[in-house]
Amino acid sequence: MSVPAAALAVDRLNLRIGRQVLLGQLSLSVRSGERWALLGRNGAGKSTLLRHMAGLGGEHLSVALLGRALAAHSPGELARGRAFLPSQPRDRFGIAVLHAVMLAQPSADEPAALSWLQRVDAGHLAHRHVLELSAGERQRVALAQVLAQRAPVLLLDEPVSFQDPAHQGLVARLLVELATHAIVFAAHDVNWVAHLATHVLGLAPHGQWVAGPVGEVLNAQNLERVYQCGWTRVERADGPPLWLPL
Repeated sequence: MSVPAAALAVDRLNLRIGRQVLLGQLSLSVRSGERWALLGRNGAGKSTLLRHMAGLGGEHLSVALLGRALAAHSPGELARGRAFLPSQPRDRFGIAVLHAVMLAQPSADEPAALSWLQRVDAGHLAHRHVLELSAGERQRVALAQVLAQRAPVLLLDEPVSFQDPAHQGLVARLLVELATHAIVFAAHDVNWVAHLATHVLGLAPHGQWVAGPVGEVLNAQNLERVYQCGWTRVERADGPPLWLPL
């Protein structure tokens, strides 16, 4: 059986901020149906990598979207191919939530926009202004905007930031349901990642990294390498093990 082509591919990517090496010679392929989690300490380069994958910074020759280098895509093609969720959306002016979601659509479709808001438990916010929302509410609206874009590749920077446990679970279930999408997301909760991710990319100091299926990458040795602290594994009968930092 042939292996499906990568929706997003990175080839020998090097990332730096000033003299700090964030990533050295990173190569990976993300295929439809895969959910790649980015793990790493604050400042490790997760957000920078996601922005680079989205074509929002730096040179784009090392990243290919849907089989073509980012640099070969027009802005319209990029918008149709990938959607990017920032970790903290910033609004410059007040606009109704429903209208904000409709602006993200390829063509305005109010019922579809409202459906996405309902799926992220934000339907009741449709006629509120974005400037009136709590941080958690705004992040879920931003997720609805990303999903309304209908792009096959989703790049999500901390999609459950500011979310309570119930909404963290809701977002996880929603992302699992997007079985035809290729998803890359940054997160800090290792146990949330263990339940959701199919693959993990761990960013370690000095540009080092480890990548692969979640069951292979999430172990005490790799977590210590990524976070520079010890970890203990707690077995559970009804799900993946719990990982606790020491």
